[in-house]
Amino acid sequence: MKDLKLEIGEPSFVSNLTVYPVFGSEGEIEVDTLEESYARGTTHIHETGVVQELEIDYSGDWPMFIHEGEEIIGARQNRIFAMSMLLPRGRRKVPVLCAEEGRWGDVREPMPSGYIAYPRVRSIISQSISLHRKPDQSEVWKEITRKQNSLRVTSATRAMTESFRKQEEELSYYKEYKPREEQIGFLAFSNLGFLGAEVFASGELFRRFLGKLLISYGLDALEHRAGEGVSNQITPEKVIKALRDTNLTRSETPGIGEELRGLTRALVLRALLLSRIVVHLSVLPR
Repeated sequence: MKDLKLEIGEPSFVSNLTVYPVFGSEGEIEVDTLEESYARGTTHIHETGVVQELEIDYSGDWPMFIHEGEEIIGARQNRIFAMSMLLPRGRRKVPVLCAEEGRWGDVREPMPSGYIAYPRVRSIISQSISLHRKPDQSEVWKEITRKQNSLRVTSATRAMTESFRKQEEELSYYKEYKPREEQIGFLAFSNLGFLGAEVFASGELFRRFLGKLLISYGLDALEHRAGEGVSNQITPEKVIKALRDTNLTRSETPGIGEELRGLTRALVLRALLLSRIVVHLSVLPR
């Protein structure tokens, strides 16, 4: 992504979360989102009976953007999307992973939970797809259980969403972050180091996901606040250098556009590309 021109601004601080704003040129793109489309009734989600698959029936006017890690609750078990996608009108199967290990059977209405999987879960998924071309479900379950044990969260079905719900009051403080004008993304650090980066095609799309992402990153930051975890030495400069220097592979998506993937010794990179527009870019520590 050598042509991607991004600038990093001065950081803001929310509790133990340090947020560097990201600025860059905005792409001309108009998209719907999963949560907004579902609320209007232009998206319907169906169970297929396969753990790592759901069916999306979308009838909106613009392509619908789904953020990697967005969670669907209900169906036979809660799921999270394995990648960022742009879905045109129509009905298609999309890749997901289970985020609720202890339930399979009582079919409930599937709907967006309003949460995005926290960075560590998304990093595990991205690494396994880059290395093995498929996500590692067992590692996702293992990480969700580890997180709940660390935060002393009890969930009968080991549902990831319970980690967010039980920490709701604490997580609300991270949403106090205020974005800058023309900001299209951020780099986030806890007291133990780099948590991840998110960049979008436009400031408008970024702001539609900012609140959910702050809660997502906050769940890792909460755990780090107690000094639990392994610190890293990744700096904003190293993240930008990785974006410029890492060789990326291209792959198809279930919708329109293509996905770019890359790995360094310390980072995992993914980007959803539509023509020359970077719709969404994530950089996470390995």
